[in-house]
Amino acid sequence: MNIIKKSLRISGNFKVCSFLVLTESVDYGPIFVQEPDDIIFPTDSDEKKVALTCEVRGNPAPNYRWLRNGTEIDLESDYRYSLIDGNFIINSPSEAKDSGHYQCLAANTFGSILSREAILQFA
Repeated sequence: MNIIKKSLRISGNFKVCSFLVLTESVDYGPIFVQEPDDIIFPTDSDEKKVALTCEVRGNPAPNYRWLRNGTEIDLESDYRYSLIDGNFIINSPSEAKDSGHYQCLAANTFGSILSREAILQFA
């Protein structure tokens, strides 16, 4: 991180305020901020979606992928799937299609990390 000192002058009273601005100039591999947690989705729920959360820092910004039972999920293969800021969303979840062990994989040019497993169950 770079620290840049800035000054602000207000005319009239000639007050000077100094403050520091932190900028991220160092490149680094992905680091987890939040990993996915186990979810039990009630089969009688009115909720129409499940969200598995994953948040990662890195510079450059990491790309996200998700695995189910050790196999990468093709987000294009099912209209119910979406990826929003690293979070994996399943619309109209189905026990037959969606139960399993999920992991978030984040990568940039400096490395990759794989999250702990999060189990999606229906009850």
